[in-house]
Amino acid sequence: MKQKSSFFKALGIMLLSVLFATQANAQNLTVTGTVTDNLGPVIGASIQVEGTSNGCITDIDGNYTLPNVPANATLVFSYIGYQTQKIAVGGKTKIDVKLAEDSQLLQEVVVVGYGVQRKSDLTGAVASVKAADALKNTPTGNVSDALQGRMAGVSVLSGSGNPTEDNTIRVRGINSITAETGPLVVIDGFIGGSLQSLNPSDIQSIEVLKDASATAVYGSRGANGVLLVTTKNPDKDKLTVSFNAFANIKTVAKYADNLSPYEYANLVNEFGKEKFGYEDNHYYSAAELEAFKNGTAGFDYSREIFRTAVTQNYELSIAGGGEKTTFLASLRYQDDKGIIKESDSQIYSWRLKMDTKIKKWLTAGLNIYGHYRNNTAPRITQYDGLIQQAMYFPSTISPKKENGEYNNAFFDGSPTYNPMGYIWESNNSNKTINNRLQGYVQFNILDGLTFRSQLGVLFDNRLNTSVENEDSYYNYKNKMTQGQSRSYWNTSWLNTNTLSYVKEFNKNHRINATAVFEQSYDNNYNHTSTAYNLDYIDRIGINNLAWSDANLAAIGSDRIINTLMSGMLRVNYVFMNRYMITASIRADGSSRLKDKWCYFPSAALAWDLKQENFLKENSFIDQLKLRLGYGSVGNQSVEAYRIYSKMSPVRNSDGSTSYKVDRPAAPYLKWERNDQVNVGIDFGILNGRVRLTADWYNKVSKDILLELAQPTHMGYSSLLMNSGEIKNTGVEFTISADPFTNKDFNWHTDLTLAHNKGTYASIPTPNHRQQQAGNYQNQLFQMIEGEKLGTFWGYTFDGIWQEDEVNAPFIDANGNATGETNGKVYGVVAGNSKYIDVNKDGKINTEDQGIIGCGQPTFNWGWNNSFNYKNFDFSFFVVGFHGFDIYNATKQIGFGLIGSQQVAGVTPMRDFLDRWTPTHTNNASSG
Repeated sequence: MKQKSSFFKALGIMLLSVLFATQANAQNLTVTGTVTDNLGPVIGASIQVEGTSNGCITDIDGNYTLPNVPANATLVFSYIGYQTQKIAVGGKTKIDVKLAEDSQLLQEVVVVGYGVQRKSDLTGAVASVKAADALKNTPTGNVSDALQGRMAGVSVLSGSGNPTEDNTIRVRGINSITAETGPLVVIDGFIGGSLQSLNPSDIQSIEVLKDASATAVYGSRGANGVLLVTTKNPDKDKLTVSFNAFANIKTVAKYADNLSPYEYANLVNEFGKEKFGYEDNHYYSAAELEAFKNGTAGFDYSREIFRTAVTQNYELSIAGGGEKTTFLASLRYQDDKGIIKESDSQIYSWRLKMDTKIKKWLTAGLNIYGHYRNNTAPRITQYDGLIQQAMYFPSTISPKKENGEYNNAFFDGSPTYNPMGYIWESNNSNKTINNRLQGYVQFNILDGLTFRSQLGVLFDNRLNTSVENEDSYYNYKNKMTQGQSRSYWNTSWLNTNTLSYVKEFNKNHRINATAVFEQSYDNNYNHTSTAYNLDYIDRIGINNLAWSDANLAAIGSDRIINTLMSGMLRVNYVFMNRYMITASIRADGSSRLKDKWCYFPSAALAWDLKQENFLKENSFIDQLKLRLGYGSVGNQSVEAYRIYSKMSPVRNSDGSTSYKVDRPAAPYLKWERNDQVNVGIDFGILNGRVRLTADWYNKVSKDILLELAQPTHMGYSSLLMNSGEIKNTGVEFTISADPFTNKDFNWHTDLTLAHNKGTYASIPTPNHRQQQAGNYQNQLFQMIEGEKLGTFWGYTFDGIWQEDEVNAPFIDANGNATGETNGKVYGVVAGNSKYIDVNKDGKINTEDQGIIGCGQPTFNWGWNNSFNYKNFDFSFFVVGFHGFDIYNATKQIGFGLIGSQQVAGVTPMRDFLDRWTPTHTNNASSG
């Protein structure tokens, strides 16, 4: 009986539970309504039941329907650019909402030179990227890698893949030939620094000032654009500990398509027969051929120098503070292995950032950061470098002989250095300790009036060492060993004093004025000690250079001091939130130049048409601003003391010392000047879901510093002068869109397009043309008035001489036959390469050279996409450069056409299989 009672009791509880559950379910509602703003319905607004995944978005009319909403729930209404609203359902089935624009977004500020401005008040061309988003989508230890293709007009190139080298950054083309062409880096308002040395996780945002109206506030420093880096500020009353780690794997995308050892050995034997008339198997016997064929012999240098490399990156940061004081401390370690063996870069970086509010009117801050870096790499140079030599060294020759000595010879016995020696004997390191101490005090004098004084001090110490033993390339070339130590000691400081006044007078007038006084000092001391024929060099290395051959030891040192003093005034005025003007002028005085002082003005106008009555009620267009700017900047990055002659000591036979002029003075050097006009438009539709920024610019660099060729009787080949002009003209587009935005799935996309045409507007030589100064590879380039930068200069290849062409009569420039054949006049036989004789004088010489291509891209682009689905995200990024030529000097080396590069009589290039022979005349390569 008792058991029966318990059964009915349990059954009753179950029925009550079902009843209450049914009743609770019956209380869920279907809520409908409309979401609008000041202009009408909002398309794609998100409505979600707070704390759940139940939600929907509005349709084209701003209407929504949301089922299964508990009567006591809270609905969250949100959309990009508007304040999020939370509304209690309270049993209602119809809820209409009017969203208000987010005033914080409307007043979003961006960093500009020496301060910040509302984004809506910008008059110049400024590009911005949120570093957190970029680095999330592109995990990298170098911040500049994450900037590739994300900002129109800003190109980031990694030329060699060498982890010890910085990327090349260019803003709107190249403005100078001799002076610096990279942008100025400003970190938290302090000029100077390297992106590669920064901890990426410390960075909040990066802005790039592109046009001269924006960069003119930096005067001589801003000629090539300005990168403004802002590091993170910690949240108050919150302690945050972050740790980030990632690893990248790098490998060679495509190896050189060289011949196998067996194929190459056969080619070498055929080379002996065709070139010298040797018998079969002159260089390699049948037994050796068999060994190459079955893989028991042979060594592929073009592959053996590479490896699969791993980059490891670890970042730890602690941030926090209270109402008055905040701090950020971070540590980072990165080990970046290069894909070439023995190339490595290790970085340890640190940062301590503190800000404190001492009084209501007084704020101070301290920023200490630095890094230790150790780079090692084999000899990777343009001349006799590892890659070129490994590409074409005979794969039939092993690196070492049985006795352990290197095989320093080609197949025919002619001497050369074995490429593996570059790697196995590599013994060098470049160590850097860099510390920056930066501090500021800021006084809030009156409402809107502030004064800030800051001082930054840099201590930069470097030690570069190399040991070249008996098996090194240096000993092979110079018949002596070498140990060398180079030390660099740099101390510099920069003091910036800024007076700012920011005030809004009712809603119609807004002013942002800045005055700056700045001074900098830079002191560099360099010391080099070189020892030769050191005893026990493998054991001692550079640790006791006094053991050098006394007659060969060399010691050198120099000290370079530079100073710069500047003043700047800028005013930004906004009238009725629609008419904007910015004007500035800067004066710079440099110790590097004879004409020390120069002045750089700028002015820019902007008109926000969206604020006008005829567009204010337009619900389709939500942004339309026109911009016009002009500015002038300079460049004084020329070698220190260049205005004076350089003397070098010469030891006489009697032991005395004389001095000679090693480099003539350039006494009349003045500032390079860069004048730029910029026209731009900012356009947005569909409540900000589609945005476009477009700019056109024209930039002229005048009085460029150029090593101008001089007549022979002057006693020197060139003299640095202010001569010539460079013109850059281009257009830039940035398109951003949010094609899909709802509670579960979001897609954001950015597309950047840029076209820049850089030309030499003036080259003041008799023929308006001059070879570009620099290393030997610059012989490929000519600076030609009216032509583009990066123009290739050389002979025009015209195919292969065929038998009938060789025996055909030579026709001169007048169309007359001279009675001699082409073969006799040009000294060629069938199978030789043929080049166009431009002037028909029967000679192939420099008079027949001309423009054969250009390495300057016509346009470049970047496409970034990020997708979010619930708690998952995915991103991909593509960059492209188009419309340019690549001068394949590597292939020229393989054919033995570059005299300064030593290669065998025939190299492992597959092109030689398609060479000219009497029975194979329809070919691509000469015989």
